[in-house]
Amino acid sequence: MRRLVFLVCLTIFGQSIVMAHQASVTYVANEAVLITNGDKKVLFDPFFHQAFGTYQLVPEDTKQAIFNGIPPFDNLTAIVISHAHGDHFAADEVLKYLQRYPNTQLIAPDQAIIELSALTGATQILPQVTSVKLAFNQTPKTLEVAGLVIDAVRIPHAGWPGRANIENLVFRVTLKTQNTSVTVMHMGDADPDDDHYLGYKSHWDKRLSDTALPPYWFYSSAEGRDILTDILNVKKSIAIHVPINIPSQLKLSGYDYFSKPGEMRKIDEPHKH
Repeated sequence: MRRLVFLVCLTIFGQSIVMAHQASVTYVANEAVLITNGDKKVLFDPFFHQAFGTYQLVPEDTKQAIFNGIPPFDNLTAIVISHAHGDHFAADEVLKYLQRYPNTQLIAPDQAIIELSALTGATQILPQVTSVKLAFNQTPKTLEVAGLVIDAVRIPHAGWPGRANIENLVFRVTLKTQNTSVTVMHMGDADPDDDHYLGYKSHWDKRLSDTALPPYWFYSSAEGRDILTDILNVKKSIAIHVPINIPSQLKLSGYDYFSKPGEMRKIDEPHKH
């Protein structure tokens, strides 16, 4: 069975394996993406049970490849969770993974960590866990975990103010190797209202993001597009959280997005240092 999973994963993610030495973003499902730069690997929002009849679940063979540490999912530096919703986070599977891989770190909002900590057996993985607690309008936080530089800011969940209690975090993660670094911004289910972003200008200006990963609805309004191009200090963006039935407006927009598990984009020109 392990060999079968390996062969399937090799077929689906072959391009990622061949280009493993290059910085890249590989789509897993929904908002789950793998960021790779050399020996640094960060997996966002990989474990979840809900799709609400709209979004993609992680394919079973891909999930098995993650749990079995099959390339490109071997030697993960960290798992990062944007928020504790059922289409982004499953505490039981996160616990199972961390128990199997004690060198992988978890960075997640406090709400997710509280849910995880309530499970039997969670005590043993707490040394691997970094909880990020941020209130609305609180100053962003910067952390260094396992050689990663991680900036976090709480941006309201889409549908504001109806989901004001949800700790949706926009993470900007810099993956450094001996010679290069790349920075990727994962936005979770952020709300596309520029009022949420304008007050953090110094935060966005502090570090250029090579690639931003916004939910697809940012492309659906001029305000959302302006946030990506004029406020966040990013070189390019690739939409995620795209429904299985891709909206025709998105198809015709000309903007880049992920919709098929295994799709990969190279992160151009990693910064040398």
